[in-house]
Amino acid sequence: MTALSSVSNPRVRQWRQLLAPKGRRAHGLFLAEGAHLAKEAVDAGAAETLLVLSGQEEAYAELARSAPEVVRVSPQVLSALTDSRTPQGVLAVCRLPAAGGLEAAGPRLAALNRLQDPGNVGAILRTLDAAAFDGLLVDAGCADPFSPKALRASMGAVFRVPVYACGDLPRALDALSGYDRVAGDLRGEPYYAHPPFGPRVCLLVGNEGAGLDADVLSRADFRLRLPIPGGAESLNAAVAAGLMIYDVLQSGENPPV
Repeated sequence: MTALSSVSNPRVRQWRQLLAPKGRRAHGLFLAEGAHLAKEAVDAGAAETLLVLSGQEEAYAELARSAPEVVRVSPQVLSALTDSRTPQGVLAVCRLPAAGGLEAAGPRLAALNRLQDPGNVGAILRTLDAAAFDGLLVDAGCADPFSPKALRASMGAVFRVPVYACGDLPRALDALSGYDRVAGDLRGEPYYAHPPFGPRVCLLVGNEGAGLDADVLSRADFRLRLPIPGGAESLNAAVAAGLMIYDVLQSGENPPV
C-alpha cells in the first residue's frame, strides 16, 4: 500500500485542486469524503483511488479490497483534502461521470436555473434518486453538484442520477422534444389543479430568491404555484422541487410502492 505523508506531494497537490470547481473540471475528478460516499463511489465503479487515514486501515479493510488503488495518508494530508472540521478517515478520488447527450435522456428530468445553495442542489439530487428520475440539468449559475457540500446532501445520488451541465439552459430546454416542461412559479396557476402531464416531464426549479429567469420561464408548458396558505412568502427550493417530483411520481404510469 502506497503511503503519502506530505501535502507537498504532487499527487496531493493535484487532489487539493479538486476542492474547487475549476480544479474538478480541469482534472475530470472529484472527492467523495466519508465512509458512506466512499462506499457509494467504490460500489458504482467511480472511485480511482481510496485514501485511508494512517492507523485506520483495519476499519476500512473491506472497502479497500474493492478499490482499484488504496493509499495510506497522514492526518495532515487528509485534513488538506477535506472541508470538514472533523473528517472521517477515508475519502475516494472519483472520475466525474459522463452523462452523455440530452438526446439519450430518460423521460423524467428536472432542470435547475441558478440554484446557488449546494445543499439544495444535493437535496434535490437525493430526491430525484429516491423517485427514480432519469437526470438533472444544471446551468452555469448553479452550485456544483460535485462540491463537498452538495455531495454530502445528495447522499451518493450523483453516482446514480445523470447530471447534464447546460451552458445555455433555454436552448437545452428547446431541444427536449416531447417533454412537458413544468415550472414552479409563484405567479402561476394553482399547482394541484393542473391537468395530467404527458409521459415525458421536465420540472423547472429556479433561484432561491429570484425564481426562474424569464427566458427559462418562457419555455414552460405549465406555470404552476404550490399552495402556501400560511405566512411564509415561499418554500425552500429543495422542498418545492421535492413536492413536484413526488407529484409526477404519484401520477405517473409507475405509482410509488
